[in-house]
Amino acid sequence: MTQGIQSLFISHGAPTFALEPGAPGAALSTTGQMLLDQGTKALIVLSPHWRSTTLEVSTNEAPVIVHDFHGFPAPLYTLKPEISGAPELAHKAIDALNTAGIHTWAHPQQGFDHGAWVPYMHLFPKGEPAMIQVSMPIDLNNQGAHTLGKQLGEFARRNQAVVVGSGSLTHNFSDMDLGRKVGSDHEPDYVKQFTAWIAEQLAGEHDELILEAVDHAPGFVRAHPEDDHFLPLPFAIGAATQGRRVYALPEDVRYNALSMQSFVFSSQ
Repeated sequence: MTQGIQSLFISHGAPTFALEPGAPGAALSTTGQMLLDQGTKALIVLSPHWRSTTLEVSTNEAPVIVHDFHGFPAPLYTLKPEISGAPELAHKAIDALNTAGIHTWAHPQQGFDHGAWVPYMHLFPKGEPAMIQVSMPIDLNNQGAHTLGKQLGEFARRNQAVVVGSGSLTHNFSDMDLGRKVGSDHEPDYVKQFTAWIAEQLAGEHDELILEAVDHAPGFVRAHPEDDHFLPLPFAIGAATQGRRVYALPEDVRYNALSMQSFVFSSQ
C-alpha cells in the first residue's frame, strides 16, 4: 500500500477489541504508521455511539475517555488512553460545514466513545495525532452520511487530517455468540456473503449500489437490523476522492456475527 490515505472505514467490533487486537488490530497499527509517515495531524471520526438530534462536533481540548459499555472484563475499564482534542480544527470544521449548508454545533463537553478511542489505540499505540468526533444525527441516512463525508474529506485534505468512519461491517446482536471469540464453522452465511458483496462494490467503485445496499446487498437486513454501524461506511467512502484505491485490511469474524473487515481509501 502506498501513501495518500484519505479515509478509513474501521470495524471496531466489541469493546474487547481494545484488549484482543489480533490480525485486524495489527493491520491498524501498520496503517497508523503510514498515517504518521504522510504527516497526518488529526483524525475526524464518526462513530455510532454518539447519537444526537442535530450534527455536533467535539471541541474539548482534552476529552474524557468514555467507557460506554457494561458487563465486560474489568481491565477494559482501566484503559484511559491519552488522546488530545483539537478545538481549533473542530471550530474550523464547524464553520466549513455551516458554510456548506450543513447546520452544525459545537459540543465542548463531549468525550471519546469506544468507537473512537479503541481504534485509535491500535492505530497509534504511542499517541500523537489529535482527534475530533462528529456526532451521528438520529435522522442520518446513507446519502446524508456520504454527503457529510464528502464535505469533511475536502476539509481534512486542506488540514492534514484523515476521516475515519468507525462501525462494523456486520452487526447483529441477535446472532452474536459470546462463547465464540474469533472464527467459527457456524458463522451465518450472510456474514461472508455480505462482506464479499461490499468488497466487490468498493473495488468497482459502485458507490450508488452501496448507498442503496438495503435493496441490493445479500443479507443486508440480517447484517444490519439497525443501520447505525453501517453508516460510517458511506461516510468514509464520501471522504475519498474519485479514482481512489481501496485496500481491504486483514479480517476475522468475532462472536459469530461481527465482521472485523476494515478498508483504507487512498489516492494511490
